[in-house]
Amino acid sequence: MAEKINWNFVLQALNGPSVSGAGTLEMDAYDKIEVTITAGATQQVNLVPSGTVSLLVINPVVPNADLSYDVGGNAVALDGPHVLIGTGAVSLLGGARDLTFTNNTAADSTIEILLGRDATP
Repeated sequence: MAEKINWNFVLQALNGPSVSGAGTLEMDAYDKIEVTITAGATQQVNLVPSGTVSLLVINPVVPNADLSYDVGGNAVALDGPHVLIGTGAVSLLGGARDLTFTNNTAADSTIEILLGRDATP
């Protein structure tokens, strides 16, 4: 049975224009991961056992420019939530099956990850 995840967003400039979107993704499975990265540590997180990812949300409980993950040798700051909807958007991670997080803050950092995927390769 296919799983469905509804998504939506609204961004509005103060006294200015807005951009919004909404939709539903159908997928075979979804996974929710919560991981705490110790202050000053680097930790690898396995994301996907198999299949194609069509949704990836990486949400730091406390956003911080000194909290990051590696994509192709580049540190990507988690100074806010990262939301990738659709296989095209998720492909920006280069097909990564795991991500390496680095916490260069003075406190432990918790990261919530939600991903939707096809269960078959």
